[in-house]
Amino acid sequence: MKRIILTGLLLAAPLSLGATESVRSQPAGSTRDQWEVEQWLQLQRSGRQASANRQAATPAERDRAYRRYLDSYSHPIPEYLLDENQGFSTGSK
Repeated sequence: MKRIILTGLLLAAPLSLGATESVRSQPAGSTRDQWEVEQWLQLQRSGRQASANRQAATPAERDRAYRRYLDSYSHPIPEYLLDENQGFSTGSK
């Protein structure tokens, strides 16, 4: 008897998971998602949850970061985001 009940529960589990997925995909969820994103952004702007440990870079780290930034200007801007071998292109052939 226990085996039959357990088998029934295992067979019903995917059906119940499918029901919760359809509820999540409704437009009402996007409003909640937008609200959560706004809350995270507001928290980030306010700095209320900022770390008490001051984070600073050493002069050598700052120099390397600035050098990378300056070196980025020596490369031309590509016409397309990725080459065609990677399967993504923003322009026509």
